[in-house]
Amino acid sequence: MSRRREEPEGLLGPLETEVMETVWELGDTTVRDVHEALADRRDLAYTTVMTTMARLASKGLLERDTSGLAHRYRPVISREEYAETTVTSVVDWLVERFPEPAMSYFVKVMADDEEPAADEGLRARIDELRAQEG
Repeated sequence: MSRRREEPEGLLGPLETEVMETVWELGDTTVRDVHEALADRRDLAYTTVMTTMARLASKGLLERDTSGLAHRYRPVISREEYAETTVTSVVDWLVERFPEPAMSYFVKVMADDEEPAADEGLRARIDELRAQEG
């Protein structure tokens, strides 16, 4: 049996999420650019943004180019890739820690879904996975 994780992996805090959203929006950028974009919404010190971006680089989400005077950052993964890996991590964690309530919730959501195509798509995907296992 696998070791149970205490919390889902790969989740970002609120500020890290805001910084990543800004970097995804700006693309190749500097701390100053991100700080200016965020300063419109909240009161943040430049050093707070700098530390957050350095932390995101150490987590492998941002790539830092130190060749110029101002360090430049760019996202390593897309917003969509991050969303997919985060959802996978959270769902795996929930199913591992709370299998019965998690699966009951998924079944309830599917039963409440008024889109028959979603239900059919899920059934088709389950059939695919079963075929791969067998």
